[in-house]
Amino acid sequence: MKRSLRILLGIFLLQVALTPCHATDIVTIYDKFKKDTISAPDPEYPMKSKSLGYQSQGIYRLLVSEKTGTADEVKVLKTTGHRELDASAVLAFMNWKFRPGAVKQRDVLVIFHLTGWTRGLH
Repeated sequence: MKRSLRILLGIFLLQVALTPCHATDIVTIYDKFKKDTISAPDPEYPMKSKSLGYQSQGIYRLLVSEKTGTADEVKVLKTTGHRELDASAVLAFMNWKFRPGAVKQRDVLVIFHLTGWTRGLH
């Protein structure tokens, strides 16, 4: 009886150890940066960046068309240090829309953060 209990406990512990833990990804852009927007989707947290545990923050400058209210150009003022995170932010900002004529440029801070992340066995 004791041996079968130890085997079951061993199988359970092995299963827990091999079960991948998934991180909860949080992309934060404070409301003050979204002022005067009609549409401001948040960047996606790239799967590769999540699995590698990349976390950082970056600052981006949006140059906005006065006629259309969309970003004509996005410059990276402070990189996250990770190409995938920067690319995700830039792609999201190209989809932002401001009220036409309300904004000429906007500097935006983006924070990529993971919670509950642990590296699983691969």
